[in-house]
Amino acid sequence: MSDKIRAVFTYFGSWTEAANQIADSLKDRVNPVPIPATLIRQAELFPSGWVHPLGLEDGLRQVLPSINWASHADQQRLAQFKQQELIKLQSAADQIARVDNRPAQTVIPTGGTLHEALRRYDEYAKGEQPLNHDRHAKIKQLIERSDDVPLAILDISACRNLIDYWRNRPPRHDGKGNYSAKRSREQLAELDLFFRHTHANNDFAWRMPEDLQLLKRTISKDEKKNLSYIPQELFSVTELKKLVSTGSTVQRLIATWCLNCAHGAAEIGRVTWGDIYLNQDHPWRSQGLQVDSGGNWTGFLRHKTEVVGWWHLWPETVALLQLWKNEAEQILQRPAKTDDRMILTQDGLPMYKDKSKNGQSKFAKVFEEHRELASVSNLTLGTLRKQLPDFISTTEGDAVAASVALAHGVPHSADKLLYAHYSNRPWKKLFEYQAKYRQQIF
Repeated sequence: MSDKIRAVFTYFGSWTEAANQIADSLKDRVNPVPIPATLIRQAELFPSGWVHPLGLEDGLRQVLPSINWASHADQQRLAQFKQQELIKLQSAADQIARVDNRPAQTVIPTGGTLHEALRRYDEYAKGEQPLNHDRHAKIKQLIERSDDVPLAILDISACRNLIDYWRNRPPRHDGKGNYSAKRSREQLAELDLFFRHTHANNDFAWRMPEDLQLLKRTISKDEKKNLSYIPQELFSVTELKKLVSTGSTVQRLIATWCLNCAHGAAEIGRVTWGDIYLNQDHPWRSQGLQVDSGGNWTGFLRHKTEVVGWWHLWPETVALLQLWKNEAEQILQRPAKTDDRMILTQDGLPMYKDKSKNGQSKFAKVFEEHRELASVSNLTLGTLRKQLPDFISTTEGDAVAASVALAHGVPHSADKLLYAHYSNRPWKKLFEYQAKYRQQIF
């Protein structure tokens, strides 16, 4: 393939319009390769010698023999066929308009290819959500994992093939098994958005097949596992004791906080100083929450889900908080504000980057260094988020409280201080389990 493209460039001397068209046809594996319209137009202007259309065809076969050229007669027949079909379509549209007693619509041929339409859709998505890198990555996968067929042949069967590809959870691009059911479902949803977008605009005059919405979209599942117990890779208690006692202030605070509150990078990374309530009653106690007076607390609405979470802070967590706040204010060279993120880099920027495709990368680096310093297992920071819920669900046998620890549940578009929506959840039990778990580590 590259030899043929190189021969095209050598013959034309540069990447002219005609050379680019031929190279694109070769890259897209078009066979036979059509003669570019620009060369045919030049041939009509200069009818002498080999540049006449019929002579042009023979000349190209002679100078570029490795390419299977479409004959001029083939191209003429195709053009005549398209024109005849358009005339038939326009006639049918006129007849329907007379029956419906309304103006006829002009029949527009479906143009372009699937990849052209997907790239146009990606431009639209970038304009609509420029920072949604995950969405653009999904569209990129749609392009890379589909054949570049003309949109004119994207009928119900072709659409079914595209849908079934993702329903069957194809191999991951990194070679690590197959796509998860969740990710395949997300890819399929993006494909459906593409279908609707392309149908609704006139860029390519493509219309969704009539029964497209009737096609199945269920995702294939993994083989059934034994649900009696699903083991998780976790740090041992000995390793946790090393993590909370080794390292810098911010390293120990991250580890202790995540164990205390069942948080990962996305949760601790979004905590602000205004989310922390020290040396005071729980904000819901006056509304009826049955907890002891006083204490140290943190609470917020989880990003995206808007489910509220509350956690009782251990004395060790509070001590590290006070140490870290002094360090953070030195970094900022000013007092910390209520809307400042709790965890900062040494540059004074939030360690968690909301508008990045990999917002937790700095947390991952800090924890990797901490893990090596403490000489513990090669597990991720996200493992710390699982430790408290695993203790609650397996040791204490309380799956509901474990879910509350993770701030899972039904979202409410209300302030985190409004107790009424969440009064039926076992908050007091969660706080008691937190105290029990602390005894294992400190």
